[in-house]
Amino acid sequence: MVSLRRPATLTVAGSLMILMFAAACVSLPVSPSNTATGQNNGSEQPDAIAEAASLEAAFDPETVPEELRQETFNDIKSLIEKLNDIIRRRDYNAWIECLTEEYLVHYSDPVILAEISQEPVLKRYGITLRTLQDYFNNVVFPSRQNMRIDDIEFMEPDRVEAITVNAKEERLVLYNLEKIGDTWKIGIWR
Repeated sequence: MVSLRRPATLTVAGSLMILMFAAACVSLPVSPSNTATGQNNGSEQPDAIAEAASLEAAFDPETVPEELRQETFNDIKSLIEKLNDIIRRRDYNAWIECLTEEYLVHYSDPVILAEISQEPVLKRYGITLRTLQDYFNNVVFPSRQNMRIDDIEFMEPDRVEAITVNAKEERLVLYNLEKIGDTWKIGIWR
């Protein structure tokens, strides 16, 4: 089953879009004389911001053709099976090949690793994460080696959430995936 329902949470991109829309709604009026002469008195929205707002609002998951949804679901299902195998084998080098650059940078950051180290399960066992490989061995390996995909949700043409449904019928995001070229990779966006 492939769903296009958006999650109930508001994403950073969604927040930015709302903020940009609100700013556009309250901008100062432009006098007709300035518009006619092509002058900008500084109260008009810059073209780059207007274009970004247009691009954000332009994608509608409902417009994704069924054939593309099914093909994407199958591609992501294969990726998750591959990831399960990589993680079960504790193949760190193969795992990092499946990550976006942003993910690598984020989870290599000592500040982020220190924050994650404060999670109760890691503290209980005295685990302190210092490297991305520590994160892989102590967080990814125990939690991600037997995942299954039940659904996908398109967030953008090149960004998809891989969803699993647990025993309580809750929809949980397994991975945020980003297509780079022809390859789906684990991303850091939400």
